Amino acid sequence: MRSGWLRLAVVIGVAALALVAFGTAMAAAGGSSGLAAVVSGWTGGREIAPPRADPQQGQSGTSIEADKTAEGFWTRVITYDWSVEKIVMPDALTLAKGQSGEVHYTITAIRHVAAEAEIAGVRGTICVTNTGEVATEGLAITDVVEFKNPPDITDWTPFITVTVDVSAKPSLAPGESHCYPYEISFEPLTGVTQYRNRAHVTITNHSGHLGEPFGPEPKAGFSLPGSPTVVEVDESASVSDEEHCPAGFTCVPSETGPWTFHDSGSVSFHKTITNETVCDATAELHNVATLTEGDTGETRTAEAVVRLTAPPCPVGCVLTQGFWKTHPDAWPEGYSPDALFFSSGKTWMQVLWTAPRGDAYYILAHQYIAAVLNVANGAMPPAEVSDVIDAATAWFGSYGPGVPASSPEGQTLIHWAEVLAAFNEGMMGVPHCENVEAGPATPPKKGAGRPETPPGLEKRPATPPGLENRPENQPHQEQRPETPPGQEKRPETPPGQEKGKGK
Repeated sequence: MRSGWLRLAVVIGVAALALVAFGTAMAAAGGSSGLAAVVSGWTGGREIAPPRADPQQGQSGTSIEADKTAEGFWTRVITYDWSVEKIVMPDALTLAKGQSGEVHYTITAIRHVAAEAEIAGVRGTICVTNTGEVATEGLAITDVVEFKNPPDITDWTPFITVTVDVSAKPSLAPGESHCYPYEISFEPLTGVTQYRNRAHVTITNHSGHLGEPFGPEPKAGFSLPGSPTVVEVDESASVSDEEHCPAGFTCVPSETGPWTFHDSGSVSFHKTITNETVCDATAELHNVATLTEGDTGETRTAEAVVRLTAPPCPVGCVLTQGFWKTHPDAWPEGYSPDALFFSSGKTWMQVLWTAPRGDAYYILAHQYIAAVLNVANGAMPPAEVSDVIDAATAWFGSYGPGVPASSPEGQTLIHWAEVLAAFNEGMMGVPHCENVEAGPATPPKKGAGRPETPPGLEKRPATPPGLENRPENQPHQEQRPETPPGQEKRPETPPGQEKGKGK
């Protein structure tokens, strides 16, 4: 019994030695069978390319291994195209200065199918690892779609072959790995349900194969879906609206967007337009709607134009500072004689009644107050006057009384006062108001001191009205005739007494 087991052991050992010798001989001869075939077999999508013994090439190269994924796809692609339209009602407005109007906009987005296509194929990644000691050279990947259709076709048959792009990582350092994506589209074969994807990964410095492409061939099976997945390109779009409101007008929309559309549709909004400063002119309000497609980012535009007409503005008329200081009841709305005048410590009316006494602050303030009240009362100042009013407003906001008229700063204020005085006196294109009767004077508030000149008499002669050509009257003689009977041709004032007249 023991001798029988010994004989069996010897037979097995001899057979093993013979198998090894046979495999070695076949490998040396370049055969694809034997131990090399066993080692390079495919399991689970990963394949290792073993080094090949070659005494002349030695171990100067490297080795790689690779695996891959494969996923079948079937996609129906619907590509949409968009257009946009915009209208405005009304498309013309006439707005006087200070007047407002309203227009209504409608933006319509229109979607239609531009193209439809069905695409089937396989996609995935091929991951390669350098398992050797030197960097790879000449890396290349070829990917093949194969199929079989039993019982007619029982072997895996090549269908489509493509080259995979390896430019993202053309060389792998020792121990480095990288995955290369691929996608192959094809029209499904009628009746075929079995597909396979095979990659051939090669380098030119593989150990045992220096100078020739060599490497593993990982494989992965896949199947196509039973129905297509729908993919919509530019399924949605957004619309924004940009306005170009002309100078002198304000434009306030009820909605500002943007708006998103997932199908054809429209949006409406209104806009309030106000003429702030424009007179005797025409302008155009341009509104541009921009539609942006959701995926490609392509744009479409539509414009609506509103023509604006501003009729001539009334010029108005002006009154002097003497009128405004004696007619507080005539001051325009929003201006109170009792309001404080900047940092002067006095009211507007008190400033008007303050004698300048060489202070350029009050010289300017008198004309400034009159000009401001004239503008608020409807007088339209020329640009030069508006500029001076703005400059004076800023100056009064920072400085107070006590500026000598002879100083450089005082001279500037005097110049501003001269410009405003010319405006207030009707000499700068805006006429003086006609038929304005002088009213009762209004004295300044209590505690402000009495003015040097009685209210309302700043430009009146010292002689009471109606007595300019009469001799001075003695008390209680106001009812006596000016000239005694028979002396009508005698001079009104005795000779030598001309200086006694009231001027």
